[in-house]
Amino acid sequence: MQLPLRVFVGALVVPALLAAVGLAAHPAPALSFGHLVLAVRSSEIVLAGTAASAEERQEVVDAVRALTAHRITDAITPNAGERLPVSPAQAAALLGAVLDRGVTDFTGVVRVGHLTASARVADPERAGSLSDALRSAAPGLRVDEDFTTTG
Repeated sequence: MQLPLRVFVGALVVPALLAAVGLAAHPAPALSFGHLVLAVRSSEIVLAGTAASAEERQEVVDAVRALTAHRITDAITPNAGERLPVSPAQAAALLGAVLDRGVTDFTGVVRVGHLTASARVADPERAGSLSDALRSAAPGLRVDEDFTTTG
């Protein structure tokens, strides 16, 4: 091999091949799951957390808006590295379970596979009904609850 060709191969081709192999060995990171906060405060619903994109955020807002006439405060932050831990339909189903039982003071935090819920309910019977409804609305989630009865 002639010297100029050796220099070319050594200086350009070999580093390019090594870089290509390195990129193949280290693919782009997958999106991780963030969190979603669902809060009901009287006639207002607050949505907070992280979504992979503005489109994913809007899908959740639209699903909740189709469910109720409550005022919706959207505080979901599009974050390219984190997806919502539940689908927009599951988020709406969880809120539907809360609203259908007349609960006006509820906070739920959803992380991958887990819902932590707190609420103020009128009596133990309604607490049990809400607990069952949340589990039915998102059967893949482990539900931890802290319900306070007012009556």
